[in-house]
Amino acid sequence: MAILENVFHLAVFCRDYSPVSLRKKPMDMPSTEAEFEPAEMAQWTAMVGRILKGAPPHSLDRTDEDGLVTHALYPIVDDAAPAPRQLPAAPRSRLAEGWQVVQTVTPDMGNAEILDALASGATGLALTTGDMAALEAQLAGVILPAVGISLDGAAASAAQYRRLLAFAGAAAAATQIDLGFDPVDGFADGMALHADAPASHRLFRSDGWHWHNRGLSAAQEIGLVVAGCAAVLRGADAAGADMAALAGRISARIALPADMFAGIIACRATRRLWDGLLAGCGIDPVPLPVSGHASLRMMSVLDAEVNMLRMTTALLGGAIGGADAMAGFGHDVLTGESAGARRIARLAQVMMMAESHLQASLDPAAGATFIESRTDALAAAGWRCFQQIEQAGGLAAARKAGLVAGWADDAATAREARIRSGDSDLLGVTLQPRSETVPQVLPEFAAVRRPAMLIEDIRRAAAANTPRVMILRGEGATQEDAIRARLAMAGLGAVTLPEGDAGIEAARPDWVIGCGVDTPPAGMPQAHFLRGDDLLRADDRLAPLMRLAGGGEAG
Repeated sequence: MAILENVFHLAVFCRDYSPVSLRKKPMDMPSTEAEFEPAEMAQWTAMVGRILKGAPPHSLDRTDEDGLVTHALYPIVDDAAPAPRQLPAAPRSRLAEGWQVVQTVTPDMGNAEILDALASGATGLALTTGDMAALEAQLAGVILPAVGISLDGAAASAAQYRRLLAFAGAAAAATQIDLGFDPVDGFADGMALHADAPASHRLFRSDGWHWHNRGLSAAQEIGLVVAGCAAVLRGADAAGADMAALAGRISARIALPADMFAGIIACRATRRLWDGLLAGCGIDPVPLPVSGHASLRMMSVLDAEVNMLRMTTALLGGAIGGADAMAGFGHDVLTGESAGARRIARLAQVMMMAESHLQASLDPAAGATFIESRTDALAAAGWRCFQQIEQAGGLAAARKAGLVAGWADDAATAREARIRSGDSDLLGVTLQPRSETVPQVLPEFAAVRRPAMLIEDIRRAAAANTPRVMILRGEGATQEDAIRARLAMAGLGAVTLPEGDAGIEAARPDWVIGCGVDTPPAGMPQAHFLRGDDLLRADDRLAPLMRLAGGGEAG
């Protein structure tokens, strides 16, 4: 390995890559070879057909959990009117400074770590403590007008907001503050502050991220966000207040999933629905700050480093989709986020701006038929969800009736069913799992409906019961590798003995899996024998694994 590293060093660092040297070495490809003839849709279709050996392109189409179809090929309409760009709330600031890199400040974070976060990429702080003395200690030395402040959880209260204003003193009006009141439960408190709060302060936050983590699909989430915005406007109208002025007090928070394109589309569709809501209320356009928080339900404690990949693609979706602020999380957040992991999540965003310059363009995906079609479809589906909430009497009535919670539970159950059936997989969890101890998840994440929990529970049961598993291999059997791969998902290993081996009885296995063998060996109860076919072809692939692990039925 040391030799290879030295060779790499010589190859990369000893070669002359200076601009002067490169100018002496023109590209081998003439410009004419870098140009392509226009292609018709029929040519693309024919090429795909050849690659698929005659199968039609639509055989590659896939349907998401909202029933929306992503096509393999989209037609290009040359004379189509340009699609309207979905711009950030402050386009000029976005181009000059980038989006806000938000560091979530947990109650146990000390002032030194907060200052380090601000020195290593963070430009916004999400405060969560309800203890004002602790908050003041956390903010010591922070130049408040230089960072965005958002209040969340216990910190999102009128009392904490007033104390924060007093702490900021003369800098309060120049400080960007998102108070984060819930559009329903916090409406009265927000209205009480509206008259005197500085114009730069957002009082209400329509939060889809929270319900995303409980299970909502993408369309349900943005439908809920719009319903929250509508609740504020409806309340303002009922109170005789200026709806346009209250529209300027609203922010939105949505989840950024591991699917980068889904994140791009969610940001764009949210803004499109906001514009539609304002138009329906007769309100001139008002910018809506959209904060993208990385999904927690995509995370797993298994092979936790893979969470860094999920986090990066999630943040890329928000960056390209035009989020005004983004919060990432450390790959170990579920078990106790470390300072180093937080730093990696921040610097990923810094690199996107400093090296890739993703902030230097506004809605760069606009006009792409793939993106525009999916944005249209998600916006339409989100609007239908919004209408269902309105038909239930608005957000307050829908939540009280259990409509939103029911949506979340049903969507999460369906998502888990796809994991069970094998229609969905997770890297490091069901695909390429590694042998490791499964740590416990912190209690504050108990309500997050993570699909990976199903596998984590099986792995914990296997570690607690340590079942002895034997693969009984028949002559000519070919399933052993597949059986071992399935057992690895549950953290189970196995010894293999050929059918009829004299050592079977001495091995005293708890379970025997027949690989090309349909009956248990002598002395082994039928109840503790599992045919390989039954393990590999089960409709619910987790059920036999939970039995083997000694935990009863999965889930």
